Amino acid sequence: VGKEPTPCILGHGAPGGHDQSHSQINDISWKEVTNTLSLANMVLGLFSIIFSFSRKRQCASWMLLVSFLLDMAVRAMTSHLNICSKLGAELNAFAIFTTFGLASALLLGLDGLLSGTLAIICVSAAAFRLCFYSPGVPSTYRGLPCPYASSILASTSLLTKGNTFILCCMASLMILFMMDRSYYPHDKILESENWKTLVYIGGVVMLFFSLLSLSACYCLVWSLSYIFFPNALWGKAARLSSQH
Repeated sequence: VGKEPTPCILGHGAPGGHDQSHSQINDISWKEVTNTLSLANMVLGLFSIIFSFSRKRQCASWMLLVSFLLDMAVRAMTSHLNICSKLGAELNAFAIFTTFGLASALLLGLDGLLSGTLAIICVSAAAFRLCFYSPGVPSTYRGLPCPYASSILASTSLLTKGNTFILCCMASLMILFMMDRSYYPHDKILESENWKTLVYIGGVVMLFFSLLSLSACYCLVWSLSYIFFPNALWGKAARLSSQH
């Protein structure tokens, strides 16, 4: 959300040669993989919406946390392999809006005026970032990326068992962070230091092989560290590369 597209690099290898054809085939294959992952992300968001309407907030929150990790994998593959696809970009944008906008907002519930209003504002904030927010600087995002806001809401929902008041307070903060003009670094979870990759692997292990409460604590601390220590922790690699 609010990310600059990765520039396309065409014409690998000698023109018309075997290397070029092989590279193009590989590009097409990886595009299909990333498109499939984006589609899976959107499907998880739709399931989260269904669970929210069925008042199964634990399941809805778990779906969002899995989508949080899935979105990072898609971003890493797209950036590392320099995959550029109009269809993939549109599919990913729709998946982001569905999962981290609409599905996340529905965790607040629609039982009262306050929660309903905040849900509408959450969806609007996600749509605004998706359509109009440009990072301005290639190595940063402006405003908190929606996946992190969604992760915090989902983790809070799991830890508080869907307490509406606490969720509304947290949603209000996340809206302010998303619409803030501050800059956040590209986290590069799977593309830079090894410890960041370990953080990601830890999230996968927690979500699939641990208690939901422990998974929620892990993702909450992870996401909050990105908000409160963006440059000290998650921007280190970008800062070092700029110095060199």
